[in-house]
Amino acid sequence: MTIAVGCCGIIPSFLQYMGGYDVSLTCYNSTVRDILSVAILACCVKGVSIADSRPERTAFPFKVSVTSAGEYNTTAVGTDFVLSGTITGNVAIKASETCRVTLSDATLSGTVSVEGDSHLWLLGANTVSTTNASAIAVSGVLTVGGTGSLTATAYPVSKTGVINADGFVLAGGSTSVTVASTDKNACGVYTSGDYTQFAGELIVTAAATTDAKQNGIFLSKAKTACTITGGRLSVTVAGEKGVCVNLDKKTAAMTLSGGVVNLDVAGDGAKGIKGDGSFTMTDGILNAAVSGGTVIEPYEDGDGSNYVVSVTSTSYLSKTGTYVVQDTTPAYAVKCGDIAVSGGTVRVSATGTASRGLCSDGASGTFAISGGQFDITCDGDSSATILGMLDETALTTELDKATASGLRTSGTNSTMTITGGILNIVANGTGGKCIVCKNELVVGTEGQDTLPTDSAFYPDIQTSTYGSQAYVAAAKQTSYKSIGTAKIADLTSGTIYTAASYIRSGSGENVDYTNPKCIKAEGALTMHGGRIRGFSQAEGGEGFESKTVLTINGGLFEATCYDDCINAKTSLVINGGYLYCGSTNNDAIDSNGTGTDAIVINGGVVLAFTAYSPEIGIDVDSPGKLQINGGIVAAFGSNASNMLPTPTGSLSTYRGTVSSSSYAGKYLKMTGTDKSGSSIVTYVKVPAISSSTTLTLLCTTDGCVSTPGITSASSASGTAIGFHGVYK
Repeated sequence: MTIAVGCCGIIPSFLQYMGGYDVSLTCYNSTVRDILSVAILACCVKGVSIADSRPERTAFPFKVSVTSAGEYNTTAVGTDFVLSGTITGNVAIKASETCRVTLSDATLSGTVSVEGDSHLWLLGANTVSTTNASAIAVSGVLTVGGTGSLTATAYPVSKTGVINADGFVLAGGSTSVTVASTDKNACGVYTSGDYTQFAGELIVTAAATTDAKQNGIFLSKAKTACTITGGRLSVTVAGEKGVCVNLDKKTAAMTLSGGVVNLDVAGDGAKGIKGDGSFTMTDGILNAAVSGGTVIEPYEDGDGSNYVVSVTSTSYLSKTGTYVVQDTTPAYAVKCGDIAVSGGTVRVSATGTASRGLCSDGASGTFAISGGQFDITCDGDSSATILGMLDETALTTELDKATASGLRTSGTNSTMTITGGILNIVANGTGGKCIVCKNELVVGTEGQDTLPTDSAFYPDIQTSTYGSQAYVAAAKQTSYKSIGTAKIADLTSGTIYTAASYIRSGSGENVDYTNPKCIKAEGALTMHGGRIRGFSQAEGGEGFESKTVLTINGGLFEATCYDDCINAKTSLVINGGYLYCGSTNNDAIDSNGTGTDAIVINGGVVLAFTAYSPEIGIDVDSPGKLQINGGIVAAFGSNASNMLPTPTGSLSTYRGTVSSSSYAGKYLKMTGTDKSGSSIVTYVKVPAISSSTTLTLLCTTDGCVSTPGITSASSASGTAIGFHGVYK
């Protein structure tokens, strides 16, 4: 049908297809042309079928009606085909140009194959089932749309799919695909080109219960893309190491900017979205249920050789001999080289052992969050590692090689930045961690150094961990004589291999546990702004940790933890921001640094409280390692015998012991003078610490150059700053 309205142009081909019939728009007026194009597109998107009312439907039927198996050539009969009724056998269409294949209440027991690009239009309810490798096979780009449905079942072999194409576009209809075979790397949809989705629904099930490593959607070539802007995609994988969306090559990438993606990851070691390329999300909804656990397999070094260990003592292991270290491969919702999220909603429920949410896996991978909402819960316990004897006997130890985590990077040089978004992450299992970064982690943007209002609490990060410590049965790595990176086939009797320790849990060389943590950075952790909150309740549960330098420049920081709320291995620097740290069983703030910059406070509000004896609010090892140059500081602890080291710095401080009954639940009133001689009065509300009759107190108020006087008060006066009962 041609519409001439005095302007020039053609409606895009996908509109012709979605409308169900050929429409060309001859238009000499651009305004009229645009109005008509938008109107027709709106009908298509809203599901209004103008195909049913097309006048040529009755006057000019489709050129080819297919009701039996066979081969059809478009050069002889045209480019429009309608398959209907019951058809037994294969239908092959050899197309010299783009063709349209309509399934209209068709039931086929065979393969529908097309040579060349094709549009598959769905009307009514359709079924294609076959014992062959593919139900739909297209040597070209396949575009699926319409208002009907398709159920396709087949037995694909390795790296083929129930639907096979050189490119796949989902533009409408409802398509359900089931992988019936148990072959490894069998796929629901296999494409050597791009996967593009902007409307319609696709449901893929690859539910083999063996180690089939099956895939829902498989992009097999480099420089291809999975792009989803609308519609609904639901994929279930159940076999070991299965993948819902497999970006097979390093340069393959996935972008989610609309629509809904549902992933059910039920296999051990399975992945929702996997690839060495990038995953980018700007809008839409990603739902992932991860119930798969871990797969045990030989741990390999970077050169592909297996770690082995010679055990010469039965002090910890019941049998001496040469073992190969068996590593654990957990299940993930998303595991890609780089991840960037700026909008949309991410929901993950991970219940399998050591199962995880989203991971940037590149050696120098980046994980950047600038917006969006995250609701992630990881319930799985940490996994065990197996030491497998070379005579095929095995001994299980609780060597923690994998713990559940919500967000993480795993590459040695990887980085994570969180500058926006709302994140709610819960880790319940033993050793569970909410956020883990193997290198540098940055939160917020520079310049956010004032108390944020409700509208400026971004990023807003809530982390909670409820699990306890994960223990190692073999307490120290020195119980093993040697560790190496030799291939099993090269082992000879009595061979000794030397290498670094492979027990990587906890902190240090001789540890026997790993702690649950809210946020952990192996590199530097820097907070510029926003709000971070952390909570833990079980033994070992820690708040925020950096294995190097932890710097806080601004933002709101609140933690209530069983163990340390803040821990830095080398240095903690506080230049601003608002910190509330309350520990029930350890130091509130702790630095293990040995230099004079172990803890440096240059500004901000720092409130640190602990109820546990003999711990203290701010812990450094010796005098000279705590500097206070600015800010409001109030640190209470239950340590009556071990006083805090005398701080250095430009501010004068009070340090001493006070009565718990005088201060717990009341206000600490600090008075002093600044450099100009003006008086300073600051009030800080003290929590109801009641585990000790004596409290250790360290405090100062911003600008104070004289030793502050302290008293307790039942009420406060002055101006409330809006942070945990501080008045000044």
